[in-house]
Amino acid sequence: MSNDVIAAWDRVESLLRLHPPASPVRPGASDELIAEAEAELGYRLPAGLRALWRRCGGPVGPLTPEGEVLLGVRQALDTYDLLNHPGVWETTWIPFTADEPEDPFSGTFVDAATGLTGSWNRQDISCLYDDGSTVAGYLTEVADELEALR
Repeated sequence: MSNDVIAAWDRVESLLRLHPPASPVRPGASDELIAEAEAELGYRLPAGLRALWRRCGGPVGPLTPEGEVLLGVRQALDTYDLLNHPGVWETTWIPFTADEPEDPFSGTFVDAATGLTGSWNRQDISCLYDDGSTVAGYLTEVADELEALR
């Protein structure tokens, strides 16, 4: 799975060179920062998200026509804290994109328990996608959208 994420991110990154985002691609997050995030959350991050953050520390974007921005580790944890309400937000859901990294309203998350992705928003309407989408699948869709802009 990590290789799929790396291949998809490489494709996204090459297309971003043709359509530079407002916030540029940043170097990957350190293993120490990822370990700190895991310690803060109390569980291991999914392999796909770890692979993505090792390649790009974020925030970067917008990546999509809808304006989603890839969150960096710190922005993702801050967004997690914002959303983490018992009964509304599953503790294993980790946001990794948002419409706005500093004041997010909606975005995409990955479930650390399953590796599946879903959408979230601050109106407490969050759900896993029913198509079995993963971080690699999300990035592939982003690359397809960017390619269509060429």
